[in-house]
Amino acid sequence: MKVNIAQLRRTEGASETYRFSESFPSLQLGNEDYFFQVPVDVQADVTNTGKSLLVKGKVFSIINVNCSRCLKEYPFHLDFEFEDEWQPAEFAEPDEEEGAFLFDKDEFCIDNRISEHILLHIPMKFMCSEDCKGLCPKCGADRNQGSCACTDGDIDPRLEILFQWNKGV
Repeated sequence: MKVNIAQLRRTEGASETYRFSESFPSLQLGNEDYFFQVPVDVQADVTNTGKSLLVKGKVFSIINVNCSRCLKEYPFHLDFEFEDEWQPAEFAEPDEEEGAFLFDKDEFCIDNRISEHILLHIPMKFMCSEDCKGLCPKCGADRNQGSCACTDGDIDPRLEILFQWNKGV
């Protein structure tokens, strides 16, 4: 996704909207690979503030994920807004270069920055629904499909003495 800002750069206060729809490769985060079901749609409103370019945008896509409780695969909708400030490299102070997003030509690529925003908006754990019951820790049955024959009263024989100690009080 390349943003051409040649005209925008010359006029302070000018604003322009860019729309992109691109297929992204899968994202890898830890041991997980996230595959996009649809292209990543980006709308970016770019405004020349005089000293920098203010980029406000929206991202939408769908990735395949697995529920952390029941392990079923389901589509997760990415739908969020972002805001970045880009500075011309020739005007950046040395102490600003580390935290600022810099550009040095009339065209710059925002793919990497969009990927970073997507990674920041991926939750640590996915749940297919708020009331997902998960899997039985003993037999592995999906508790969303129905109950299993396991009982909650089964106690590890090595810890049974602790259970008895608590009841004697």
